[in-house]
Amino acid sequence: MLDRRPHPIRWLRERPTYADALLAVALTSIALTLHLADFENDDIDFVDPSWWTSLLVVGAVFPILWRRIYTVASTLIVVFVQVFAAFADVDGAGFLGVVVALYSLGAHSAGPIRSRVVALIAIAIAALFVTGLSVGELDIGSFISSTIILVTAFVLGDNLRRRRDAATALQERAERAERERELIAQREVNAERNRIARELHDVVAHSVSVMVIQAAAARRSLSTAPDNAEQALTNIEETGRQTMNELRGILGVLRRSADDTDAEATLAPQPALDQIDDLVARSDDLAIDLTVVGDVQHLPSSVTLTGYRVIQEALTNIRRHAGPVTSVAVTIERRADEVAISVTDDGRGAAADDSEPGFGLVGMNERVAAIGGTMHAGWRSGGGWRVAVSLPTDASAAPRSPTTAPSAAEVVA
Repeated sequence: MLDRRPHPIRWLRERPTYADALLAVALTSIALTLHLADFENDDIDFVDPSWWTSLLVVGAVFPILWRRIYTVASTLIVVFVQVFAAFADVDGAGFLGVVVALYSLGAHSAGPIRSRVVALIAIAIAALFVTGLSVGELDIGSFISSTIILVTAFVLGDNLRRRRDAATALQERAERAERERELIAQREVNAERNRIARELHDVVAHSVSVMVIQAAAARRSLSTAPDNAEQALTNIEETGRQTMNELRGILGVLRRSADDTDAEATLAPQPALDQIDDLVARSDDLAIDLTVVGDVQHLPSSVTLTGYRVIQEALTNIRRHAGPVTSVAVTIERRADEVAISVTDDGRGAAADDSEPGFGLVGMNERVAAIGGTMHAGWRSGGGWRVAVSLPTDASAAPRSPTTAPSAAEVVA
């Protein structure tokens, strides 16, 4: 059985209150031990231990227990009790508690109140040191070393606080940038949906209106003027074909990038999964291993088009973001009620270029969800990136609500 006991340092780091209590008890025990031992000192004649001297010694270190919660108050108590004890020649842990209190003041407080407290403490300690120098209980070397130690403790605490604040600010900035990126992606998706909806509405509404009028004319002329009825039906057929071409052109323009000048490719028939060999052949810059299992020809057009576009976009993302790639595996498997598509590589995935995030995964997810399929994209075990898509072969499958753009942290086994 594994040992589930937490590491002591980690346990204390996760519970700072207990760590402060342990520190306060340890320092108090040391101070009382030194005080009650009553060591002899040739320079200072310390007061004999008693109940009130013991209270002073405890008051000079134990308030460290609240150094994170009541930082200013605990620091003032520790410093001024220690200064009073020093004036009263009460022996204890010396300025050990003051060093910890000043470090805590720098690490856990900020603002004008702290500045005034630091000035007040400096005046009190300076008065103590000057008095010690004047009566011969403190030499110049001890004065300099003690001053350096106290100042260094405060500066170290202040530097720690500044680094902690900077790390927090960077984390908040990263989270804000991530939220903004998601909002931009969602706005792009919504804008594209709105544009498609408007243009398809215009095209379909006009064409359907014409077809309804022609159908009504054909019905009225069917018995009396067959030639006119045949002409009306011919017009309906031509209008339907023209509408389909216009719809294809609208979708092609929306999907074409601004710098795409290949108009012939845009107006060409929509590709399908049975043409994936041509796509692999044109991708001679990648070492692609293509595997096709089952019949992929007799499938609904929406499935074959979506599958082809997903593979095409996945290969494009590999070129843009995967970095050095030695192998790419494309697998298409026809199953009983679905087509499973997988595109994997051994590159660095999305981590190779995080500076220019695009909307490729968002577009793929939208396209797959529109025909009731599912998609997962992310780092795969063993290194590299994987895009896995499942497309239903039933053309009447209900569209799914598109999920959020796949996270780069989602690992696909």
